[in-house]
Amino acid sequence: MKKKLTKRILISLVIFAALDLVSGWILIPENLNSFRTRHYYYHHGLLPNQEKMTAWGALFYPLKTNSLGLIDSAVYRVELQGDRHRILVLGDSHSEGVGVPYPLTFAGRLSESLKAKGMEVLNASAVSYSQKIEYLKARHLIEQKKLEVDEILVLIDFSDIQNELVYKDFEPAEKGALGDLTYRFRKRLKNASTLYYLADGIRTEKQQKAFFESVGAFYEDARDRPDRNIWELYSGFFSHFDDETLLSNPQFHGMGGWLEDQSFRDLALEGISSGQHYLLRLKQLCDEKEIKLTLSVHPWHLQIRNGTAEDEYVRRWKAFAAEHGMAFINLYPLFISEEDPEVVIRKYYIANDNHWNEFGHAKVATFLEDYFAEKP
Repeated sequence: MKKKLTKRILISLVIFAALDLVSGWILIPENLNSFRTRHYYYHHGLLPNQEKMTAWGALFYPLKTNSLGLIDSAVYRVELQGDRHRILVLGDSHSEGVGVPYPLTFAGRLSESLKAKGMEVLNASAVSYSQKIEYLKARHLIEQKKLEVDEILVLIDFSDIQNELVYKDFEPAEKGALGDLTYRFRKRLKNASTLYYLADGIRTEKQQKAFFESVGAFYEDARDRPDRNIWELYSGFFSHFDDETLLSNPQFHGMGGWLEDQSFRDLALEGISSGQHYLLRLKQLCDEKEIKLTLSVHPWHLQIRNGTAEDEYVRRWKAFAAEHGMAFINLYPLFISEEDPEVVIRKYYIANDNHWNEFGHAKVATFLEDYFAEKP
């Protein structure tokens, strides 16, 4: 009798699980950010071997990742020991190339154009990275994954100031691979199991509601906003940041004028100092591995409108690079010239967005092609 009951329970559970998965396949909508994942060591990144459609605001575009979970033009296995001069790109959403198909981003274009010169480009960038996360990502790839790299290019902008403050308390887990696998399993359940999807949806909705209420002065919570998916994405990255005063301050999300605003200047300097601390650690890693390190700074709309090709932010990073023996690139002059700033912004940036469109990426790629082509 006991065996029959156990057998019936097991059969019922199997049938229930099957129905749950089948209904999930039918009912669960496609998650346009399912390729993004938390990471035990460098906070968040991209899942390996992905081929998806994603969206940035109202812009839909294809996205692929390679075997290392790096955004790329194809899904393929990266050889850890390459036979070409390898350049690793590190940066945030600008370098990931949000809103633009990867082959049209500066990194994608650079990868294609430098092949003939015996160079390989790998892009380890992702949305909402800053120097702390970039250092941890590089260290993970080089020391834990054993990826061989000859050169690292780090792209910096004003948003790094904010992100350095947001990730201030994040600590990598040296032995957190099991936790990482657990999170990935839960993520797969969320995309397959109806029950798990509904339960997780309640938690996510609560988290997003709290975030939107916190930033209400900056973000009007309207469900038909084309950029709502962007803010939903950031709500996950900011989930552990509990400074309600800063979150509710519109200037905290604007960032571009922090150095000029006396009420935010101290925070700006703290963010820059933190970024430089982690870049020094990256420089130490590069020196140990005989890797060349180059820093690059690029402007937002505000800097273009200000019309100064070398402002305080650029000068601070330029002096830092010179002091510590790092190569330095200032991309401000690419977008700041005699041309009308508003025309420049319309030509090279996504509409109402601080990220480059495909023409902005092409402009950066052309400059970097010349920069790297001069190397022996």
